[in-house]
Amino acid sequence: MKKVPILNIPISNTTKHQFIEEIVSNIQTNDTPIKVVTANPEIIMLAKENPRYEQLLLESDHVVADGIGVVIGAKMLDTPLQERIPGYELVHGFLENAAPGHDTFYFYGGKPGIAAEAAKKAMELYPQAKIVGCSDGYGGDGDGDTVAQKIEALQPHHIFVALGAPKQEEWIAEHAHRFSHTLMMGVGGSFDVLSGQVNRAPKIFIKLNLEWFHRLITQPTRAKRMLKIPLFLREVKKSKRQK
Repeated sequence: MKKVPILNIPISNTTKHQFIEEIVSNIQTNDTPIKVVTANPEIIMLAKENPRYEQLLLESDHVVADGIGVVIGAKMLDTPLQERIPGYELVHGFLENAAPGHDTFYFYGGKPGIAAEAAKKAMELYPQAKIVGCSDGYGGDGDGDTVAQKIEALQPHHIFVALGAPKQEEWIAEHAHRFSHTLMMGVGGSFDVLSGQVNRAPKIFIKLNLEWFHRLITQPTRAKRMLKIPLFLREVKKSKRQK
């Protein structure tokens, strides 16, 4: 799978359909876990500011363009990506493509009760997907090590981790050695949306690549985080001039 470097982070250049198809196929043969980062400009800027976090992204198997800002950045560098690949849609994609009676899932993260609600909704939408467990991200089910041991005993094929950046990538890197034939993917706030706790943007916003704007007007507390987008694009422009 081709990669497009943006501020030193290699972004997988593929479509959502192709990506899901390849990961589903590789899970069966990989003895080591497949680590996936769903990146927006905020995550890439965090990597630029934090060398340790940058290294975690570089050591991941795939970094996909979750945010439209990443897609815009790739265009600015004259290395366009095929499409945006939202982490939330990947969650649905892997659940939808689960082999009945075979593929298993674990939901880890979110506020108390959110992972359980998200798992319940997922089972309603995708009864063929077997969700073997869930744990919240606020310590109600023990610390990260305790949860990792619990998940290790189950050896699920997919582990969705909703701890936010950088915690979700740090947890995945620390505990990846426990798993094989497994996808480990940071999914940010996906459980909040899947559980119904937070509404996703209307389809027209998604179609126009304005999902970020919908989040801003419905969750004004995100305003400070949104400032990372123009800073990211400025850094991308600067990196192009330095080539």
